[in-house]
Amino acid sequence: MKIRQWILIILILVAVVSSLYFYKSSLQAQASQGVNMPEPSATVNATKAVRVDYQEMLKVSGEVQAFKSLSLNNEFAGQITLLNAQSGRLVKKDQVLIEIDHRDEDSKLIAAQAQLTLAKKTYSRYLVLKKNNEISAELVDQAEAEVALAKSDVALLETMIAKKKLTAPFDAKVAIHNLEIGQYLDKNSQVLTLIGINEFTWIDFYLPQVYQELVVGSVVNVQPMNQLKSYQAMIIAIDPQLKRTSRSLKYRAQIKSSLLALKPNTLVSVYSPIAAEASLISVPDIAITRDPLGSYVFILEAEGEGAYRAKKVKVTLGDRNDDRVMVLSGLNEGQLIATKGAFKLFPQMKVYLAESLSASTADKK
Repeated sequence: MKIRQWILIILILVAVVSSLYFYKSSLQAQASQGVNMPEPSATVNATKAVRVDYQEMLKVSGEVQAFKSLSLNNEFAGQITLLNAQSGRLVKKDQVLIEIDHRDEDSKLIAAQAQLTLAKKTYSRYLVLKKNNEISAELVDQAEAEVALAKSDVALLETMIAKKKLTAPFDAKVAIHNLEIGQYLDKNSQVLTLIGINEFTWIDFYLPQVYQELVVGSVVNVQPMNQLKSYQAMIIAIDPQLKRTSRSLKYRAQIKSSLLALKPNTLVSVYSPIAAEASLISVPDIAITRDPLGSYVFILEAEGEGAYRAKKVKVTLGDRNDDRVMVLSGLNEGQLIATKGAFKLFPQMKVYLAESLSASTADKK
């Protein structure tokens, strides 16, 4: 019985010792295999952090205003006898656009001019007779008054005729209308709308009162809808009071029509400066990695033989400008950072640069 127990104990000891031996051998094999395996690495694109002059801008909506705009009304009623204003066409200053029937006034004007001629002749004869003391001074004064009254009648009729001829006060384009020759117009009807032609375009916009007031001569950027290009416009006027409903201040900017020709009432985007210009670090947005604790970039520190070490650095971000981001703190100018592929890095990881960027970086060095 005792022999069996000792044999069992010896077998158990042999099994335990064998297990420990094989376990230790496997650990040594794994360790030697790990020594022979290469260190994990990644290939990324990289760029250097650059310093730029940046000014914070606020985007608001603006509206294009006509440099000159006018609605023509007729003072007298009547039929249209002349229509020289086609919809959408350009008209020149002092060009007659519409004539309202003035035949009655024309006939009365002929009679008034004849009466004026007669009054002038009578007055001239009376002056000669007065020199010879053949008539009294009272008759001369009466003849002089008749001349003045006749002139007044002529002037009145000429004014009425002129008011029935509607002319363009400035070079303009005619808005779309439905007027026709022979159409009857009531007095004080809105007849035509004229949009002036000028070398400048006006853009009105509002800024909330919480921002520092701009001054005349300040520059804003104007971007038409559905366009990527922006244009500079200059502030030429500031409203002396805030808008009651929104507590915003109205501004008017001016830009040359040769640079930006937009129709009145067109909506545009206006980018207005709301802070002083500052010098900040700018990096591509793709270089930023984010987690619940903040935003980071990977700085690449040279290690030799074309390799780099990734160093994770926390940064404070500012505004975004297109595909770049302003960095307020955490990064210095000229530091090499990972861009495309930065998401796969971790601290102290070995990094290689993509061929194209490696070559360009080497050239810069």
